[in-house]
Amino acid sequence: MLPVRIRQSVTLAALAGVLAAAAAAGSANGPRFYPDDPIAAYPDTQDASGVLARDYSLSYELLVDQFRSPLAPPPAPSRSTNTIDEVPDSSWFVNRIGVRDLSAEQVRRGPDTQAEPAPRPWTVIAGKSDGVTPGFTIRDARGEVYFIKFDPRGWRGMATGTEVVATKIFHALGYHVPENYVVQVRRQDLSVGQGANYRPRGNPRRRPFRESDIDDMLREVEGDPDGSYRAVASKGLPGKPLGGFRYFGTRPDDPNDVIPHEHRRELRGLRVFAAWLNHVDVKGINTLDTLVQQDGRSFVRHHLLDFGSTMGSAATGPRDPNEGWEYLYEGDTLVKSLVTLGFYLRPWQTIGYRVYPQIGRIEGDRFDPAAWKPRVPNQAFLRARADDLYWGARLAMRFSDELIRAAVETGDFGNAEAEQHLASVLMKRRDAVGRAWLATVNPVYMPALDQSGRLTFSNPAVDHGLAPAPGGWRAEWARFDNATGDVTPIGEGTVSSSTTIQAPAGLPSAEGSFVRVAVSAHDAPHPSWTKPVHAFFARRNGSWALVGFERIPHEQ
Repeated sequence: MLPVRIRQSVTLAALAGVLAAAAAAGSANGPRFYPDDPIAAYPDTQDASGVLARDYSLSYELLVDQFRSPLAPPPAPSRSTNTIDEVPDSSWFVNRIGVRDLSAEQVRRGPDTQAEPAPRPWTVIAGKSDGVTPGFTIRDARGEVYFIKFDPRGWRGMATGTEVVATKIFHALGYHVPENYVVQVRRQDLSVGQGANYRPRGNPRRRPFRESDIDDMLREVEGDPDGSYRAVASKGLPGKPLGGFRYFGTRPDDPNDVIPHEHRRELRGLRVFAAWLNHVDVKGINTLDTLVQQDGRSFVRHHLLDFGSTMGSAATGPRDPNEGWEYLYEGDTLVKSLVTLGFYLRPWQTIGYRVYPQIGRIEGDRFDPAAWKPRVPNQAFLRARADDLYWGARLAMRFSDELIRAAVETGDFGNAEAEQHLASVLMKRRDAVGRAWLATVNPVYMPALDQSGRLTFSNPAVDHGLAPAPGGWRAEWARFDNATGDVTPIGEGTVSSSTTIQAPAGLPSAEGSFVRVAVSAHDAPHPSWTKPVHAFFARRNGSWALVGFERIPHEQ
């Protein structure tokens, strides 16, 4: 499918439907490719200064997601990709590890712009009213705002370290996330600021925050021998907080939010990363939109946050062994348990987990990415197609063992054995993700056509050792009329035993010419590899430029 085309010269909200229809209809409504294809970035061009903050209803989302009617297959193609089937940079996502190699140091640094909050004292300006862990909001000596959260008693390092590690990984993947730092907090470094307020749990009303509230919160967490308390400091995000986003629909008052969220590849593909990191708590309450002013314009930026309940941590203790295996409500499973008087064994009940106080409960040997489930159904995840999952798996596999170790080190868990175990598990789960979704579609990636007519491409499934190389590749060549969509074959097709294929004689040479190459494998390890992908090249400035790519044709 051609994507919704977002251009600076159009009014997005008014033309979104027209553009989508034109994309589906193909060249009948205009040229297939434009001179600026493939678009690398989708800027938000409409003024969003009128967007208002909104309260987030967790109960509403849970009810909608858990009991929404089943989807009618097949899912529609994602709408946030460009013409080469990639996700452009936007207020939702910025390409990082997907388009360039990252060093271990870049992964360790992540989104961080400084070492940590300024030296103490810190001024407490609000108490933390939501969530399951105690905490408060502080302002440091530089005037920066941070949200302070602690580990639960008896599980030092688990929630705080997990939060930092997951933040580094999600940032490297391309998502907008906060800066998170592991810090040591001392009671004498904290003082309540004027006007600070707090709504105690279970109390509908806010009241002034007191010095005794700090003491009460610190009594809930475990202190270190030197009298300090380990915490994670999450820097306030730039812009005006607007509340979270949902994984379905759009934000009605944001004129740039024209693609339903369940049709965004960066949210569909998030299923891959959530499964990899066992981020079962993927819902709107763990997101935040902010109204940002930049270069004289106002737009909404969309963030993921609150990762203390990922991997082996449930924030208040180790992850329950069934999480990642079942939704909160599993009707069929409950019936089986009742009928068998509890003798029905669920898969997770036969796993021997190793539980470390620093990292909680997570394993990689029995992990099945395709069967993985968050706590409640996620509308974007449910609509993920094979090409969306391939995109996510390709990014996950870009994390080398070295990069995974670098991310885990940032958690500063204080137990080398636990850190080694977590890194090993994440490597196993990464490889499982690759096997599940990288090799089950034709994995041809980023084809290029040189001056001599030599087509080259990569095969991530084989490159990562997740599948054997096929017996060979075949390319079918054709002239492509960008105005009409007509295809005229060139030659009889060419074959090669490698990922380099020579074009037949007869390739056009005129500036502005287009060719389409259909690439498929034979004697392949998976039947889907025999289904051709389509690569479109345009003659620009005397060379061939990739302007289009279809992994799964729109009609499928």
